[in-house]
Amino acid sequence: MKRIGRWMAISSLFGGLVGSVAFAAPLPSPVFGEGAQYPEGYYTQHPDLRQLIEKTQDDLRIASEWHHAKKGDERDRYRNAQKSLSTFDRHLTKGKFDKGELDKAIGDIQSVLDHNTLQASSRDALLSDVQNLRLARKAR
Repeated sequence: MKRIGRWMAISSLFGGLVGSVAFAAPLPSPVFGEGAQYPEGYYTQHPDLRQLIEKTQDDLRIASEWHHAKKGDERDRYRNAQKSLSTFDRHLTKGKFDKGELDKAIGDIQSVLDHNTLQASSRDALLSDVQNLRLARKAR
């Protein structure tokens, strides 16, 4: 419970900082479509896939926090899945769709599903994420 309270305090402080900076110096928001202006390094080829990766990482984080994985193996499975997703996302931002790294991430998440104790809501969310990642891999 303390962890949640601390997280909420930090996120509200961070939100206030971001909000004050946004009002002080507004940045032009990118408009998707023809003639869009994107900041240098802004990767737009797979925005939906990047959102799915972010959602999956959030779902893994929530599952690990709610469960408070006590066994080293359970913690390692969460950590491995997050690391694989992060590596895949890093390659994606550089313009490379690394199918092997996506396969590894899907396998690591499936390992969490197969071997970790999960709440029903976390299991459902991760199952949906894995299915969507498989669809993205198949579409590529």
